[in-house]
Amino acid sequence: MHRIRSTIPLDLRGERMIKIENLVKYFPLKSGSSIKALDISELEIKKGERVGLLGKSGSGKTTLLRILRGVEHFDEGKVIIDGIELTPNSERDKFREVRKRTAIHLQRSFGLWSEKVVQNVIRALYYTIWGDEVLPEEDTSLYEELYEKAMKLLELVDLKHKAECWAEVLSGGEKQRLVLARQLAKNPSILLVDEFGTMTCPETRRKCIEILRRANEEMGVTLVFSSHMPEIHKELAKRVVLLDKGKVIASGETEDVLRKFLSEMEPSFSKRSKIGKDNVRADRVYKSYYVIPGGKTLELEDVVFSIKRGQIVGILGRSGSGKTVISRIIAGLELPDKGKVLVRTDEKWVDWSTFGNESVNARRKIGILHQEFALPYWAKVRDLISYRIRIKREEVVREAEKRATELGISEKLFDAIYRMTDLPKEEAEIRLMRLGLSYNIIKELFPEAEESITDEIHEILEGLDLSLEILDRYSHELSGGEAVRLGIALAVMTKPDILILDEPFGDIDPVTLRKVSNFLKKFNSINGTTIIIISHQHDLVREMADRILVIKEGKLYEES
Repeated sequence: MHRIRSTIPLDLRGERMIKIENLVKYFPLKSGSSIKALDISELEIKKGERVGLLGKSGSGKTTLLRILRGVEHFDEGKVIIDGIELTPNSERDKFREVRKRTAIHLQRSFGLWSEKVVQNVIRALYYTIWGDEVLPEEDTSLYEELYEKAMKLLELVDLKHKAECWAEVLSGGEKQRLVLARQLAKNPSILLVDEFGTMTCPETRRKCIEILRRANEEMGVTLVFSSHMPEIHKELAKRVVLLDKGKVIASGETEDVLRKFLSEMEPSFSKRSKIGKDNVRADRVYKSYYVIPGGKTLELEDVVFSIKRGQIVGILGRSGSGKTVISRIIAGLELPDKGKVLVRTDEKWVDWSTFGNESVNARRKIGILHQEFALPYWAKVRDLISYRIRIKREEVVREAEKRATELGISEKLFDAIYRMTDLPKEEAEIRLMRLGLSYNIIKELFPEAEESITDEIHEILEGLDLSLEILDRYSHELSGGEAVRLGIALAVMTKPDILILDEPFGDIDPVTLRKVSNFLKKFNSINGTTIIIISHQHDLVREMADRILVIKEGKLYEES
């Protein structure tokens, strides 16, 4: 291991909080082989330290955090956490005791209750007393006591004004702060945070950093976090540990470790966009959302813009400003309350509010990656690719239309069903249920059939730094970064006319991210694809984009 000088203040050189010796962790694969996820000979973290974990996607950061949380068993070595020694043969009670003393926030994982924001925190507070997330009766003294504590935590994470809103209507950044409040409610000795800034705007990210710093300094919480964002390490870490293929290869001062890591970054590709005619138009779009209780949570008004074929367009704005809503309106997955959104594929303009065959044809030319996407847990990567190719292929859609006619499904209803194929499965199931249908209707209209994995698809996977070996792995066997890059691959492999990427970069380390951004710029140059990117990584978006649109207070502006 390369040791870099450390500048940890003396007041942080307290007693040992975490000690790792000869830790080895394997992940068995369905194929019968295994992956060595961790191989750490030695690592110590002192009480009160703020330690950042850095490394490429799949280097073992999340696995290490899960072991420190006591939810992931390991194969060799020992880990001492707040005085509790864990080995591969430790009793369950020891792992349970570790879980009582730690709290964790995992990447792209919210795990929130479908109720008020404040009630989510009350449940977490109740857990610290009784070991179960039960919501006390509202007219009891216990509820009042926990309510008061919950409001203080919400004030800490700047969500006091959203206390009475339903958790599911929060933006991605607001949800992350609510998760932090729930974890702090458990009063942990060690707080473990995995990629907390991935889907938050710079302002929200600064708030999260301040929350974590205060928890460390005022509550005495030992903080171990992973982040792909160098600026988060610079602002928060007192020491950075660099992982590569499960091994610790450097540990020490933040700037030095970052310099070592970023030295591997490839140069930026200079894009050569082929700009054509308009192929997206929004005309005086108005959209608002109301929640009971909570009132109006979002209002977009008089949104007007056009996007040309071949342009890369970035959409920026604060968390909760409506960026995701705009992207879903462009994709025809949400309809405006007023106004129109038109897209042009095959030289024909289509109004998404008019359901029918023309809309179905346009849908085939749309690729989208959602912010809160999830790959089916038990699906093999090869099968996911096969499904995505099939669902967008013209002859497959024509056969599905014939089956729909035989089942008495109208042209408009078929269009509504086909739109569900571009939604995350859970959301599609809810929407289909509202139509009186089950998710099985999609399987019935689009039966499984194997598609060949061509050399062109191999090139897409390799361009996104995904080895061909993952084709025979299952989605749950991928790291967070690999899963996101596969999500991008699934969105681009049918060569859509319009590609929409909502927070596609959060789980990708900066070295791999440069490869991904270069791939997208080359894909745009070769295919003339319109790419719409929503991301809180503003510097990267500005590097990639031909134009920037900014949402502020319900209005959309062009950035000069």
